[in-house]
Amino acid sequence: MDIQEIRRYIEIGSGYIEVNRSYSEKYKGLCRRIYIRENKIQIDFCTAQDIELNEGETTFYFVYTSFENVIKSAELFLKKPVSEWNNYNRTWNEWYFPQADKNYYVKLLKDLQSHMLDFLQGSSNFYINKHMARGGLWGIINPEKNVKWTFDLIEQIGKADNNFTEY
Repeated sequence: MDIQEIRRYIEIGSGYIEVNRSYSEKYKGLCRRIYIRENKIQIDFCTAQDIELNEGETTFYFVYTSFENVIKSAELFLKKPVSEWNNYNRTWNEWYFPQADKNYYVKLLKDLQSHMLDFLQGSSNFYINKHMARGGLWGIINPEKNVKWTFDLIEQIGKADNNFTEY
């Protein structure tokens, strides 16, 4: 893959290109997908059911000041140059989900809360798409307990992440 191919997908194609798909032993049952967008890197954690329903994944967005910084950060994170990346937009139907560990999301949220989740560096802004994950990050939600959603809980999460902007 090269920079021109990435640019074509972003500017003319779908607006993004998926450059990595991996399966962690630690979060068995979850697939980690990495997308490059204009000035943004998106990391999704999803299950086979999320793929079937085309919804439900937990998404993290890392915003950068330039496309060049996006590429540099992704190369460092993936530990390989652009020339060695795959274009998963062409292979959208190739999936493999290992037998799921029933606590995979609990483990993911606990690691997020304790800042142990492997994330990108150097972004100028950061956003999480789900209330559950944001509540976990802020320590408002205990990932090991069943959460009963209330207006009060959503309001607490909203107050805690007032400095973040949805993209």
